[in-house]
Amino acid sequence: MTSECSCVNTSKPDLETPLSRLLVIDDDPLFQQQVKIILGSRYEVHANLRASAEDLCMNSPADTIILDLNMPGIDGVSFIKTIAALEHKPKLLIASGHDESILELAKSTAIMYGLSRTDILQKPLTRSSLLRALSQLDRMPTASASKNSTMPPAFSDKEIHHGFTSGQFTALYQPQVSIISAEVIGLEALARWDHPEFGRLPPASFIDQIEHSQDAAGFTLYIAEIATRDTVQLAKDTGIALKVSVNVPPHVLQSETFIDELSQILLRHGLPPQQFQCEITERGLENPDPVIMASMARLRMKGIQLSIDDFGIGQSGLSKLKSRAFDEIKIDRSFIKDLSSSSDSRSIVESIIQLSRMVGLRIIAEGVEDRLTLKHSKILGIQNVQGYYFARPMPSKELGPWIKNWNLQGKTDLEQTR
Repeated sequence: MTSECSCVNTSKPDLETPLSRLLVIDDDPLFQQQVKIILGSRYEVHANLRASAEDLCMNSPADTIILDLNMPGIDGVSFIKTIAALEHKPKLLIASGHDESILELAKSTAIMYGLSRTDILQKPLTRSSLLRALSQLDRMPTASASKNSTMPPAFSDKEIHHGFTSGQFTALYQPQVSIISAEVIGLEALARWDHPEFGRLPPASFIDQIEHSQDAAGFTLYIAEIATRDTVQLAKDTGIALKVSVNVPPHVLQSETFIDELSQILLRHGLPPQQFQCEITERGLENPDPVIMASMARLRMKGIQLSIDDFGIGQSGLSKLKSRAFDEIKIDRSFIKDLSSSSDSRSIVESIIQLSRMVGLRIIAEGVEDRLTLKHSKILGIQNVQGYYFARPMPSKELGPWIKNWNLQGKTDLEQTR
């Protein structure tokens, strides 16, 4: 079969800002033509029937590739490896009429090969589905940005211990918002390391090591003290009393002194226990010992709230709901980020919501990064959300201005999505 390469450009672009190059690897002329008609004014659209697709990729790199999984003589899954070998990693949109589960598997394969900006498009094609899919691709971080965020410098236990004892750690805060009332309802305190050489470092640089060290309980109390102090100060500055959540590793609850020390922190700063919440990771609760369960009961008796964090990715879910130990379930971001593209994620989240309602638990979704995910969260009945769509984690001094701006503008924007 001879290759066919064509370019369509229905508008005259600014010569100084050339259109991004989009390559369609698909042997269906009708599909090629549809893409050209829809995207011709936005992209420099090239279509290839497959025969010289590899040469075309190598010799004239594309910013975005739309790849069919089913083509005579070559299957798209095999071709993913060829695309991944390119020095310039394009955005990849996998298109097919196959079942969504096959598309998701192909997407996972591409991501494992290093094509971090990959999404799926189920045929038959519509204008809205194509534009939506490309818009989602554009919002994905580049491979370098993803690598920088997931591959922090490696530090020894000794270096992290020194950073902790030297007071180099601090907390940022991400607001939590009610979809129902459009009000800011809480904050999550997120630890950061202000490293003297590398600057502000994310939790991936230190959190696993410090949570499994002898500093785990002390570090948790340290962040709790910062968060309590800042929350009380925010209430003084704005008149708004918010709940603040702090991550507490389950094994920290084995400490004989942790609960008393936490209570003293709240008392010292004047924060009512009802405004403090411990987020306990589900992955550490598969087989909790009686000491941990007793500590959770004591925290609840003191009025401190408990949230089960990263819910859905561990193996303890149903038993934890049955225990009635928690006030809230935080659905893991791995399910939330795919609400708009994965029917499996929607089904799982819907099941979690139904179970939570049966036992009277609040629900919060983390990882709401865009308007479409927010819309799906609302449709499924999620009450509370947090994520980059609303705000990135910020220092305490920025919370007051952000809340003021939210009350003036953000609430209106949220109400328009309801």
